[in-house]
Amino acid sequence: LSSPTLSQNRRWYFGVRGGRLFYRPNTERAGETGPWRHVSAPACLDGDVQQISADDDELVALNSGRWIYTMDQALSSPDRFNWTSRWGFPFWGGPGFTAPADAKAWSWSVISPRESRYWVDPAGNRQTVGEGKVSHVWSLSPGGQRFTLNDPWLPRDRSYEMCGPRRGRLKAVNFQTSGSTMFTIDRFGDMYTRLFDFDIAGMDNLFFDFSWEDQTGKPRAPIQLPGASWVQQPKVPGRITDRISIFTIGRGTVHRILRVEGWGSSGRPGVWQKDSADLSGPGAWKFISTPGARILGARIANPAADASGRALGPGEDSHYIHVSGTGGDWTGEIPDFNNYCGLSKIRIQLSRGRQLDLDLHLVDRIRTDPRARGLDDNPRLITATIEVGDDALRVARHNSEAQAFIDQYFGQTRFKTFDLLATTSEVKILGLGWTFSSASAPAGGVCVTESGFHRASVKPVGKGLSFRFRARTESPVLTRISRVGTLQETTKPHLVKSFSGTRSFSWRDRAGSLNDGYYVVRMKTLTLGGRIEIRRFALKRRNGRFALLSGYTQQQRCELLRNFSLSSPVFGAGGKPGALGIEVSSVESATAVVTIRHRRRTVRRIRVGKVNPGRPRALRLPAGKLERGRYVVDLTLTTPDGRLERSRLSSRRL
Repeated sequence: LSSPTLSQNRRWYFGVRGGRLFYRPNTERAGETGPWRHVSAPACLDGDVQQISADDDELVALNSGRWIYTMDQALSSPDRFNWTSRWGFPFWGGPGFTAPADAKAWSWSVISPRESRYWVDPAGNRQTVGEGKVSHVWSLSPGGQRFTLNDPWLPRDRSYEMCGPRRGRLKAVNFQTSGSTMFTIDRFGDMYTRLFDFDIAGMDNLFFDFSWEDQTGKPRAPIQLPGASWVQQPKVPGRITDRISIFTIGRGTVHRILRVEGWGSSGRPGVWQKDSADLSGPGAWKFISTPGARILGARIANPAADASGRALGPGEDSHYIHVSGTGGDWTGEIPDFNNYCGLSKIRIQLSRGRQLDLDLHLVDRIRTDPRARGLDDNPRLITATIEVGDDALRVARHNSEAQAFIDQYFGQTRFKTFDLLATTSEVKILGLGWTFSSASAPAGGVCVTESGFHRASVKPVGKGLSFRFRARTESPVLTRISRVGTLQETTKPHLVKSFSGTRSFSWRDRAGSLNDGYYVVRMKTLTLGGRIEIRRFALKRRNGRFALLSGYTQQQRCELLRNFSLSSPVFGAGGKPGALGIEVSSVESATAVVTIRHRRRTVRRIRVGKVNPGRPRALRLPAGKLERGRYVVDLTLTTPDGRLERSRLSSRRL
């Protein structure tokens, strides 16, 4: 395991004691043994080494002033170790730099043609690591939300960042890197990894070629964008601390060894270990006992289910509206501009309340002069690519106004790249003449929908289920089957089976552990923009076979209706006869009417009245003396100017 005073590469262990740096053979990796020996260091550093981090053939040491000293040839024999305090533009020739004094954690990441040789982009193509390598000092902000990179070739500032998990809102408690792969953990034991560096993310616009078009299977293809997203790792099935490590193994970037300090089932101390590419679930983790070792990290809570949403911090999304330019007679907005999080939306408002959402991909670029982080009055130059995505094309197929807009600005091209200038007050997309001005969020907050799936479905097959999906990111799809009722009565939701993986699969209850009754399947994954999407499916099991039921929830939308859902696919009978919960929320003010039907007969009409943005209306349908059977719940929303939106869900009274 790594710590601020212990690190390793493929050949050596490195440690700090008494302000001096020591090394000995990495017995685990190199198969050699030997005593700790002193590393010769410059007189200005020897005796004042406070913290270290090694990766590949380089090591970084910080002194008491947090100044960065880099030791090269760290995979060679000790007589070839050599030091420099140089840092910054041009090309590692600057006068030196410091690591942030208030960093919660920091780590040194190196990827080289000697060790990794290549990395794999999202299209599955091998891209050769440049001869100049990629070396970053990464630091985690005090609040655990910001991941800052400092590259020895770039200006000495804190302006380059990687958006953290959950769109930069996850509060991490620790962070480690190796071979351009990030590994972080929050206080609930939720862990994420990501392949990211300046070149891989598309920011090196001088030395590499990138493409947004699909490059799958193409020879000598440019680097596929967008780059890799965060991957949610399976939870460790045991007690753990906040001490984590990641190590490069083999060639390429697909495989990394992840380690988490903790205790085994017998209470012995040790490490939980897995390959970062194994996303099959908690069983991927294997415990390795380390007799005699002391636990050094702080124990953290580790519930079995994903808990990363329990304590999210504030996000940095900004709201801009279209003001002027050569954009023509239309209005629009950017509801979630975030220069670090890669993907935002451009929402074009069409007539009759319809809208067209375009994907706005943002990539930072090479700068030679220092600047502040984030946005301020100094325009920040960003490479912006506007994508006409699948959702936009679906709208255009049924709306001539949307199709005309796409034809005018994009023609047959799905991707167009522009320079973009952003400040806290406005966003300008050069080449289009579009200007968006900063604006406060609308009542109820902005609404952004984003799919994490290209497709997702559940289908009964024999005495089992077929789960078919394709996620938009590399993150696994977490599938959970919960029982919500028998054939006669409702029960408290009970998890009966869970899966994790990146490929479609089929499952059969061979052990016969599932009883007949009602079930809910929940499929969850991360989106490209750092959000979460959940798809829910209701099922009935009778005589050992499943049948798919009508929907009891709908996917969130951002036109007039924002959300419409029922509390469960079944209600009404059990130890505590329950009511059916109904929730309605809207994007703009509207009048809602809910009509409930049973066997084509209207049994209840609820005039909900006005629904205001940001204030969901919760209703209850008491089971009372309602007959058993299926109930259809129809919703009608009406705006003051007469626009309508309807939706239908159903639930069964047991």
